[in-house]
Amino acid sequence: MAVPTHQPPPSLQRTRTSSLRARRSPRLILVGVLCACLGGLGCALAWQQTTHAHQVVVAVHALARGEHVDAGDLTTTSIGAAVGISTVPAERLDALIGRTALVDLPAGSLVAAESIGDPRIADGTSVIGLHLPAGRAPSTLAPGASVIIATAPAPDDEPDAEFAREQAPGTVVGSPVQASDGSWSLDVQVSADIALHLASLASVGRLVVVQTGGA
Repeated sequence: MAVPTHQPPPSLQRTRTSSLRARRSPRLILVGVLCACLGGLGCALAWQQTTHAHQVVVAVHALARGEHVDAGDLTTTSIGAAVGISTVPAERLDALIGRTALVDLPAGSLVAAESIGDPRIADGTSVIGLHLPAGRAPSTLAPGASVIIATAPAPDDEPDAEFAREQAPGTVVGSPVQASDGSWSLDVQVSADIALHLASLASVGRLVVVQTGGA
């Protein structure tokens, strides 16, 4: 005789369901945390650069060492934090006008505090001013050009007049200026021990200037 088994009603039966647990990868969690940190750092840096931006002086176009600085040569721009970079605040722009470029400045470059100022004369050298008639200096002279200063007859000398032939090296400082009659005015840096002699020859029109290579 079979013994009847008592079974509870289906509504009371406990149904076993598999518990699905989402597995969380520690690596993915770490990546997410790093991304959040980097994003926050980037926002902080962007905010800092925006809030700490300041106006500085830049060169509009290229300026050669020894060139006179005019108002149209400089302008201002806004930059962020420039740690370790020498700059000139925009409010000092007017103080640079009329002075001299002490280094070569590429177009668009930041102007450092020591880039523009008064010309410096190296120890053992002097600067002499020359005014030469047309044809006694090349039109290609520019600040920093290497030249040879040589003796020549004065314009009013006889063609066969004798003179001592001398020459000395020099470097053009500042921008040469040509007058309407074709004559040139320029400053040249030479050795101090011959500066007075060359200046005396220049005063009586007995010099010519020849540009050499290496400038």
